Amino acid sequence: MEIITSFYKVLDVQDISIQLQIQHWLKYEIFTYQFWLLISMLILPWFLWWKLVDKKRFLEIIIYGLLISTVVILFDEVGCQLNQWEYAYDIEPLFPRMIPMNYTILPIIYMLLYQYFAQWRSFIIANIVVSAIFSFIGEPLLVMSGIYVTLEWQHIYSFPIYILIGVLLKLILNCIMSIPQRARRDGS
Repeated sequence: MEIITSFYKVLDVQDISIQLQIQHWLKYEIFTYQFWLLISMLILPWFLWWKLVDKKRFLEIIIYGLLISTVVILFDEVGCQLNQWEYAYDIEPLFPRMIPMNYTILPIIYMLLYQYFAQWRSFIIANIVVSAIFSFIGEPLLVMSGIYVTLEWQHIYSFPIYILIGVLLKLILNCIMSIPQRARRDGS
């Protein structure tokens, strides 16, 4: 049963990796300025978002944010697994992905774009501007802070991905939101 032997070897290596991650986090990451910056990035933007979000469109906007979060978590996981980039600091040791970006910063900014730029033309322009800021200012700042480590990745690669995420998910959500309107119109 070579497959079983191989499977258990993988599990053993994963156990070692997890122990090393925890040890590294406890020794080098927790309570550093990067740790506190990440904690702030995770929590504080939600207070601003709550003040700004259009409560009448709350469900629609939060669904868009959840779609954004789902997609960026998937991309982040794939990129890290393929050794395109990694994070030298995080707020916890077991899920070493950029939790504040994936669960707060990106969803909130995209939700605000979705809310304030309802027309496609203005949304696309705003999305391009924000994607440029994420790619050419945000990512380099995270690199300079030591949080984000690019291995094979270039910031220019992120630019079209950020644009596509915003546009495709807006398109998908617009289609979903039109279903009840069509049903009412058709009498279903």
